[in-house]
Amino acid sequence: MSKAHSADFSNPFHTPAPLYGRVRPAYPHEAVDAVLGACAAGNIADIGAGTGKLTAMLLDRGARVWAVEPSAAMREQLHALLGGHKRLHVLDATAEVTTLAEHSVDVASYAQSWHWMDAEEAGQEADRIVRPGGHIAILWNQMNVEVPWVHRLTRIMRSGDVHRPDKPPRLPEPWAEPELTMLAWEEHITPESLVELGTTRSSYLRQNESGRARMQENLRWYLYEHLEFSPGRKIFLPYTTQVWVARRRTEL
Repeated sequence: MSKAHSADFSNPFHTPAPLYGRVRPAYPHEAVDAVLGACAAGNIADIGAGTGKLTAMLLDRGARVWAVEPSAAMREQLHALLGGHKRLHVLDATAEVTTLAEHSVDVASYAQSWHWMDAEEAGQEADRIVRPGGHIAILWNQMNVEVPWVHRLTRIMRSGDVHRPDKPPRLPEPWAEPELTMLAWEEHITPESLVELGTTRSSYLRQNESGRARMQENLRWYLYEHLEFSPGRKIFLPYTTQVWVARRRTEL
């Protein structure tokens, strides 16, 4: 059984995370450039769309977007952010079975979601729905763990999964080896928002109440006592964004 088809308990994002849409970072505009390529006003399948962070930026560029999201909790936030947009279509579906028509989109994008999917099945479904000449784009935002205090922060938040730039995502035929655009940027965030960010991580959502309380206590200690950040102070939190773009080895 694929990850996206597993029961609710295996996907932590079926658990409501009310702050997700507010505190999770968006993407640099250059990342959206890389996703769209020459398809700025094309048809985009934003797969694993979550609360619509990337979806909103694609709509701002003039694209028509099919937001594919299996979690009702995530779709609720997406509708609150973007509901009623005339170029948006929201689908209760998965990466492996999107329900989209054959060769109906120019780009299939996966923002913070590819690692939750069955790569073989999702890649085959992308091959079915992406038109000849189109491409797929896989994005990851991650804190820059080369900075020591950030590395320890990710360990405390249990958000230290690092998608290495020398390890491209695995894609089935007919997709070629993906090419990487790597972007460095900073988010300005308060300690309070960082504490809230911790509540949106899969490791937190999987915990029971005592485990969640312990994770939050450790995070507050690190930010306020160890690092001595003042409440309300803006912190410069370094991120890197990877955008992997893959095209077919041969066209239809």
